[in-house]
Amino acid sequence: MSTHHNDWTYEEFRAFAMLFAANADGHITADEENLIAPTLAPEQYGRVRDVFQQSSDAEALDIILVCKEKYCTTPEDKERVLTDMRRIYEAHHGFEQIELGVHHIFERMFK
Repeated sequence: MSTHHNDWTYEEFRAFAMLFAANADGHITADEENLIAPTLAPEQYGRVRDVFQQSSDAEALDIILVCKEKYCTTPEDKERVLTDMRRIYEAHHGFEQIELGVHHIFERMFK
């Protein structure tokens, strides 16, 4: 697993989590990417997206869990990430069944 995430900022972690959410249905739409990309400088987004694309689902979840311990120390922090993920799910046609399942898993992980 890549360790590039060890020096990420909160915003980079957030973008990575949003990419994971966007990919819950197996692909990232232009609408979803248009919500995520502007949250970082272009070179930062490129690095985060590269790490995401090179990670398996299990590796991506591990990265999110490691970063969660660093960046989600309060209930407000956790809710902010979950809210960002909901925005991604709703970017096209609202929640699909697979997205509901992924979001439920994240709600449990972030407790």
